[in-house]
Amino acid sequence: MPPADLLKDFFNALPESAQGGADVSRVYVNRSPDDEHDPVANLKQYIQWEPRTGGCYLFSGLRGAGKTTELNRLVTELREDGIAAYYCDASTYLNLNDPQLSLAELLMTALAGLADAVRQELGQGKLNDSIWQRTKRLFQSKVELKPKLIAPLGDTGASLEVEATLQDNPDFRKELISFAQSSSAFFDEAAKFADEVAATIRRHTQCEKIVLVVDSLERISAPSGDEAKLFNSLKEVFFNEPTRLQFASLFVVYSAPPYLHAVLPGVSNGFSQSVALPNFKVIQRDGSRNEDGICRMREIVGRRFPQWPEILDETVMNHLAWMSGGNVRRFFNLLRTLARKAALSRVGLPITAVDAPSVIHALAEAAQPLQWLTGPDREWLKRFMDNGDNPSGHIKDLAADLPPIIRLFDHSLVLDYQNGSPWYQVPPLVRPYV
Repeated sequence: MPPADLLKDFFNALPESAQGGADVSRVYVNRSPDDEHDPVANLKQYIQWEPRTGGCYLFSGLRGAGKTTELNRLVTELREDGIAAYYCDASTYLNLNDPQLSLAELLMTALAGLADAVRQELGQGKLNDSIWQRTKRLFQSKVELKPKLIAPLGDTGASLEVEATLQDNPDFRKELISFAQSSSAFFDEAAKFADEVAATIRRHTQCEKIVLVVDSLERISAPSGDEAKLFNSLKEVFFNEPTRLQFASLFVVYSAPPYLHAVLPGVSNGFSQSVALPNFKVIQRDGSRNEDGICRMREIVGRRFPQWPEILDETVMNHLAWMSGGNVRRFFNLLRTLARKAALSRVGLPITAVDAPSVIHALAEAAQPLQWLTGPDREWLKRFMDNGDNPSGHIKDLAADLPPIIRLFDHSLVLDYQNGSPWYQVPPLVRPYV
């Protein structure tokens, strides 16, 4: 194959982000040494062993750590074990750039996602009513919902027919929030709808246990600098009233931003279980390289593009895995950028030196956003570099310390790992800029 075509295929084999609802078994690589330390294996066991329905679980992980891939794996394995499992991508229904998330919006999103997934699987006629129409009738809304739209489903070209979204119907969203603040009727109606959908699923699948996975909530951000609003809304939803996130007739797994555990250490107490997904451990706690973690990162690429040794040798691949800190999205971005630079400069393949121009340029491009780091950002990065423990013990003023902590986690400039207990470190790519 001509080098340009080889580099193009390599570029396209490494997605910018994982797609929800996809079967990842063909390309999956486990980051854990055994099932005992595997977050998904633990979560699946919690659900399988729970004698009653109604379990509510928190699944946290940094952007780019591979959380969507792991949740896809959870759905696939639960289905293989005879459990009816469904996936909901919250970004389909919510504006994740709005820092003010309400409990009513999250429940509406979860139930709309469940109903749309069930219709996709069982057929449009299996659910005679929808959470949208029931809620409209409940508070007698005169708002006309925008028509159905088609949302992508996985990376197979399939799509999901969605009845409506909150981001496309802002007037309805305002009415929903206002009504839920003044009355508990919406929450009662949501519980009834969940029971009816669960009964429909059981009738058609003969599955006793039903699981809904609500993904992408870790992407809720405060792009305009409203970190305080973001924190308060997440605290209200996940910390103050977690019992309202439960449904008696099904299990629900909610994804969550990883900094919740860092700034609200007690957030797990309101859930049946809470699991955190660490990054691939390419770095030891003492700062040295972990060759096993780097080997697993190579395997991720090998599953998606076995011909990668024709492009770069193992030394270069190991170097980029190390510089990424074990964050899959950053690792893929480095490799994609290297492929572009190599194609433009028409270098000979394979690339064998870690100081080759294409490698240097890829690392430099990945580091460009680090120029916006503020003084407080750098101070917190130093704390994480010097002491990888939970940052909650170092917070002196929540109003001052919260914005940099959220920014650093949101942009994966601080990564989490696990050796028994969670710990944090700054990826090698970022360290020179601190």
